[in-house]
Amino acid sequence: GQAHTDFTSVGCHTNLWDFSKNQYTDWVFTEKINDKLAPFREADSWIDVQNISVGVGLHDSSSALIPYVITFAEPFVLLSTGTWNISLNPFNTTPLTYQELQNDCLCYLTHQAKPVKAARLFAGNTHEIQTKRLAKHFNMSVDAYKDMTFDKSIIDQINDSLPFDKRDLSVFSTYEVAYHELVFDIVQLQIISTKMVIHNSPVKKIFVDGGFSKNPIFMNLLAEAFPKIEVYAAEVSQATALGAAVVLHKSWNTKPLPKNIITLKHHQNAQL
Repeated sequence: GQAHTDFTSVGCHTNLWDFSKNQYTDWVFTEKINDKLAPFREADSWIDVQNISVGVGLHDSSSALIPYVITFAEPFVLLSTGTWNISLNPFNTTPLTYQELQNDCLCYLTHQAKPVKAARLFAGNTHEIQTKRLAKHFNMSVDAYKDMTFDKSIIDQINDSLPFDKRDLSVFSTYEVAYHELVFDIVQLQIISTKMVIHNSPVKKIFVDGGFSKNPIFMNLLAEAFPKIEVYAAEVSQATALGAAVVLHKSWNTKPLPKNIITLKHHQNAQL
């Protein structure tokens, strides 16, 4: 029955927040929207409702970042993959530029009201549409790609990058060659997106979670694109729920946080 605002819910709407003043942006006050917004409440505070600790709530991507922030002190980027591939860098606090905003680069807030530079790419949606197109053209099952391994000899023959929906599928000799091309084209866009949030920050690791972390072609190409950064496939069970539970840990759990909540698989540059 209490109304509160959490910082992450404001941060995921970038234009609501002035990151230099650490308050709502001027237009929120000009339009008197601030009068309609509930007061902020710390994310790690809770209300007891029938012996259940109820928190103020968290934006899903911001919550999924929390297990990584509490586990790793060294600067990293989390590439959360799914329908959207979102590159999250909690170690980049530089103001958003006009060019970044035009290229779907945003700035979130952590549950502690600290900026997180983020860039979005509609990669999972592209992958889903184009794998259906490939399956129909080559008379394969829609999920045939799941059994495919990385073949560097195919990648070595690729000498251009285009949006895959513009490609004529008749030029590909096999489903395997066409699928490698699809992932290659997606990764070229992913490199641009992720580099926007890495820019001038001392990132040492990239953690990839979600669907693409299980794709050996995607992971090998990403590792090759960032030879000076360690690239890992990461797995955290129910990361969003876990992040929320961690924030309220003291309210419901007297035991220390476990140290093995994230499983990592290192992907080295295939050329090494």
